Amino acid sequence: MTVPCSTDVRGRFLSHVVSGPAAASEGSAAVDRPPAPPSHSGHPRVARSPLRPEEAAWQLGRAGRYSLYFNITVFGEELHLRLRPNRRLVVPGASAEWQEDFQELFRQPLQLECVYTGGVTGMPGAAVAISNCDGLAGLIRTDNTDYFIEPLERGQQEKEASGRTHVVYRREVIQQKWTEPDGDLYNEAFGLGDFPNLLGLVGDQLGDTERKRRHAKPGSYSIEVLLVVDDSVVRFHGKEHVQNYVLTLMNIVDEIYHDESLGTHINIALVRLIMVGYRQSLSLIERGNPSRSLEQVCRWAHSQQRQDPSHAEHHDHVVFLTRQDFGPSGMQGYAPVTGMCHPLRSCALNHEDGFSSAFVVAHETGHVLGMEHDGQGNSCADETGLGSVMAPLVQAAFHRFHWSRCSKLELSRYLPSYDCLLDDPFAPSWPQPPELPGIDYSMDEQCRFDFGTGYHTCSAFTTFEPCKQLWCSHPDNPYFCKTKKGPPLDGTECAPGKWCFKGHCIWKSPEQTYGQDGGWSSWTNFGSCSRSCGGGVRSRSRNCDNPFTRSATARSVQGPTRTSGPSSVPSATPTTSIRTPSTAGCPMSLRTTPRSVS
Repeated sequence: MTVPCSTDVRGRFLSHVVSGPAAASEGSAAVDRPPAPPSHSGHPRVARSPLRPEEAAWQLGRAGRYSLYFNITVFGEELHLRLRPNRRLVVPGASAEWQEDFQELFRQPLQLECVYTGGVTGMPGAAVAISNCDGLAGLIRTDNTDYFIEPLERGQQEKEASGRTHVVYRREVIQQKWTEPDGDLYNEAFGLGDFPNLLGLVGDQLGDTERKRRHAKPGSYSIEVLLVVDDSVVRFHGKEHVQNYVLTLMNIVDEIYHDESLGTHINIALVRLIMVGYRQSLSLIERGNPSRSLEQVCRWAHSQQRQDPSHAEHHDHVVFLTRQDFGPSGMQGYAPVTGMCHPLRSCALNHEDGFSSAFVVAHETGHVLGMEHDGQGNSCADETGLGSVMAPLVQAAFHRFHWSRCSKLELSRYLPSYDCLLDDPFAPSWPQPPELPGIDYSMDEQCRFDFGTGYHTCSAFTTFEPCKQLWCSHPDNPYFCKTKKGPPLDGTECAPGKWCFKGHCIWKSPEQTYGQDGGWSSWTNFGSCSRSCGGGVRSRSRNCDNPFTRSATARSVQGPTRTSGPSSVPSATPTTSIRTPSTAGCPMSLRTTPRSVS
């Protein structure tokens, strides 16, 4: 028995209130603290000095990392827990629903407000997965062993100010028997042959659609879980407490899969919680028949799958919790080996029996991931007595849990084939940015970004390569152009039908698929006179290629391709002047044919 208390970051007593938001707000309460009450562990409690204002502010400023601190006396040793919210246990958009007779009765958002993970001060290898929805409940693993903690009585939050008794017990006290050596559900033992039509439908669905993934970081995997709780579990824990209980349970499972001995970062992410009623529970579980029970649960769970792969509640794996005896006495779980991501085989039956059931869920999910029992078909029998998760029998050895070297190897063998675990359900589904950043910003807009309001592209001079550098000027001084010596963004329009790319103005596409109006190039200089003496003609030309006219619907440019003017030199024979005279001598050659407009 122990009475935990809320503390500051240094472990100094604040209050016996440990539940809900009240515990989190203690750090911001009045600076003057009451004297520390005597320790309930029998040891004198060291008096804590009041929390100075600057320390309170510093503690609140660290809330992004740790936001709750508790002291718990465990078998004579005081542990200082440092906790932060586990914001990756429940996926945004997840829901909790109640069903009866396979019909939805009620639905509400699945809230996650009081589930935490963290560590223990002074124990680098320690880990904590705990909730404070109603007292402190969950797993505390120290350097030496693993403990569970839970309130002696539920629903006593209002009475915590004077101290609330909790129960702490070692995990090793609970001996659990997994499935018998021949009881695991291997591929050939699963009765999928009884459902050819259903399998055909599944095959068609897999062929017609591909999961829209929000990819996780390399080396990180997420198992999106549909958690199903049958009526036997609901009645045992109570309707008002069952949601908090199963969230705490899955928080522990998540912590088990974060143990470094696994060698891979796997997240447990709840996308949906279904609590099934009495009659529906009896129809899904056939007492004493684990194979038939699992078959029915998996088939029903497949009917609950969200058909839209991008739906927030689309699941990868089903965890079914029950207190009904689906198998022989002592059977804790039943699951297909290597069933992960399969529409009908990625599910596991788990006998719920308190927080120790978190290890049942982790064990059975391990089978679905491809892990075998330690010591059965592999060389890891030596680790079963040391608390390995995949041991056939949890033995009463005082060791911390861990994943055996065989589990690590078996997981690494199969994990690359589980594509459904690659997406990150917590990554925001933002629209993809444009391929080139300058598509949405003109050069004028980029000038305003660089130099401020009023600036636009410099017009005092033109450059042969407008994409080499972005030159800008202000209307107050249009001939003063300046640059930050950087090019316009790739994708910025630099001419009709062209954009900037790597400092060059290039066509947007080798094959323009849209209409494009033609445009004139600049005039050439006037050429030489058509006569060497007397009156003559000189000409200049321009081309319709800036840009070319494309498609029948685009407009061609209007105006002449070529203009001519008179030229003359002093001569005995007068000539008629048509336009601007020239005093230059006329060579013998004459420009004739203008270029055509394309």
